[in-house]
Amino acid sequence: MKNLSIGTQELSEIKNRNSIYIDRTEIIFKLINSGKFYFLSRPRRFGKSLLVSTMNELFSGNKDLFEDTWIYDKWNFEDKHPVIKISLSGIGLEKMELDLALEKVVNQVAKEHKIVLTEKAYSLQFKELITILGKNKPVVILIDEYDKPIIDFIEDPEKAEKNRQILKNFYSVVKDLDKFIRLLFITGVSKFSKVSFFSELNNLTDITIDKNYSTITGYTEKEIISYYSDYLDILEKDFNTDRITLIKNMRLWYNGYSWDGLNFVYNPFSVMTLFQKRSFSNYWFNTGTPTFLTKLIREKNIDIKKFENSFEVKSGLFDSYDITNIDINVLLFQAGYLTIKEKIIDSEHFSESFALSYPNKEVKDSFYDYLIGEFTYIDKTDFFEITKDLQRKLESNDLEKFILGLKSIYSKIPSPIFLKENESYYHTVIYLILKLLKADIIEVEEYTNHGRIDAVLFTKSSIFIMEFKMSNVAEALKQIKDKKYYEPYLSDGREVYCVGVAFGKEERNIKDYKVLSVEEIQKI
Repeated sequence: MKNLSIGTQELSEIKNRNSIYIDRTEIIFKLINSGKFYFLSRPRRFGKSLLVSTMNELFSGNKDLFEDTWIYDKWNFEDKHPVIKISLSGIGLEKMELDLALEKVVNQVAKEHKIVLTEKAYSLQFKELITILGKNKPVVILIDEYDKPIIDFIEDPEKAEKNRQILKNFYSVVKDLDKFIRLLFITGVSKFSKVSFFSELNNLTDITIDKNYSTITGYTEKEIISYYSDYLDILEKDFNTDRITLIKNMRLWYNGYSWDGLNFVYNPFSVMTLFQKRSFSNYWFNTGTPTFLTKLIREKNIDIKKFENSFEVKSGLFDSYDITNIDINVLLFQAGYLTIKEKIIDSEHFSESFALSYPNKEVKDSFYDYLIGEFTYIDKTDFFEITKDLQRKLESNDLEKFILGLKSIYSKIPSPIFLKENESYYHTVIYLILKLLKADIIEVEEYTNHGRIDAVLFTKSSIFIMEFKMSNVAEALKQIKDKKYYEPYLSDGREVYCVGVAFGKEERNIKDYKVLSVEEIQKI
């Protein structure tokens, strides 16, 4: 039984430790022989670094590492190329400025190739390294996490812009060195404009949403079943279940990522950690807190309800953008919190667009947890207890105490973050609260043939149709009546109640509510 390779980013380590390696060499072979300059965006912990390592070993001629892979008898391992492999992750920016860190990295690569650089500036040193190494044979340049010095300082625009300028100077030397380069492969999370790769290197191919490379990272379901069969057997015994049921739950939790709307992959880090821990949890999400993103959503008053059932964006939205003008939808997509669920082709105008939504349960549930913390400043542990209490009140059919529980949440929100003049703020908070309750007793933003209901709550004996308004209860109940929101539930067999809830700006809370039966609401 082979080992798991959690956190291992080097092909040599995976092979030497007898760990599972999902063969990516066929698609890498296609990539290398189809072009010369590439950029690939993928979320963190999604296999970018291992991809770079595999290319490094190929061009370095380390044939032994590729035994039992597709490429083993198709690659000329004797045809070696000098490789410049640079990762901008963990280069010591907490202790030194970026220009000094880049100079250190370049000189380290030069030392590995027994080269002494004479230039003084970091960008000129990079150029000197490429020209010396590429004099006899074109060099392979592999840059992993090219944007890390920007991403890590995204909440500090001045520092992020300074680092962008430094990176621009560093990368700009590549554009005039075409004859010295065999392959340039760049990975990152976001595609920032005004970084030389994207503004000056005209022949750079962005393969992020290219259908030919949609499965170049991540695990397909077929690969999981083929490579991790022994681990699946263990989980089946642990959960006392069968293979079909196990895969169904894994699919719900960790599948759903797509970069073309056709091919879907699992999160590799979460899958491997599931096999290691033998328990379902939010493994990938918990390795990086999206505080900047959740803060941006609150400050820009983003309608988070649209993320639930997918929303459409133009394909051009994925082009590079400026640090000072970040589109939150694109950033959420590139960071892995949203994914492409469908590619929409307009055959009349020969254009395309994409439908974005959460990839899976892990991301959606975790994102709600972080968002409610951002919108209320209530500790996650405290909020868990609050929602459990709301759950109990709802299941016991005690709507009065349920409303009081909601009021207690609003009363705990600090006044500096309370957007009392903004009706959507109240709706967002209530939406998040209700989404964090059990899915089998609540539907939020439920559509009927007459419109969209704010919420539908289910108990064993009753169904509550809820509408929230900033004005007054009468208006909320009138909308339920006029739109006949109760009609789809009349045949259910349970008692159906219509609930109007009114928020007060001055109270910064629920100021009133009223419950009517269907018969009573038809009379108003």
